[in-house]
Amino acid sequence: MKPTMLLVSIAALAGLAACTDDPSPRATIKSATPDQLTPSDDALDDLTITLRYDDADGDLGGGVAEIHDCRAADVVTELAIPAIAGEAHQHITGELDLRVNDIGALATGALPAECAALGVDQVAPGTVVFCVVLADAAGHRGPGACTRPIALAGS
Repeated sequence: MKPTMLLVSIAALAGLAACTDDPSPRATIKSATPDQLTPSDDALDDLTITLRYDDADGDLGGGVAEIHDCRAADVVTELAIPAIAGEAHQHITGELDLRVNDIGALATGALPAECAALGVDQVAPGTVVFCVVLADAAGHRGPGACTRPIALAGS
């Protein structure tokens, strides 16, 4: 009798844990390269953001990566995330390289709400900060993460 009760208890705990897993994907920025962008030079105005993702239910593939330019509201690059896992509902982790092409000169405007929510107070003149929010195939949006300030040459 006791072993049966123990098995029931373990099954109940496993079911409870599955119900409390947050399905929102999480991102952690590992790097943003290069260290300096030159908006006036097409060969030097592209940025690669490498991030680590963690998705409890495995449906990040088919979602999007929203990359917010913190210099002004409504400057967002959306990149489709390709299929990552064969089966949904399985915890996945890994790395993604997100490429933002043709970053141009931009007058600093109102700080985007996404950037402020992630702790960016302001963007210093001559720099840019990007915040990445992952949204999975089911539309769950994670808390996001931001790059360090990146220098802009010629500004």
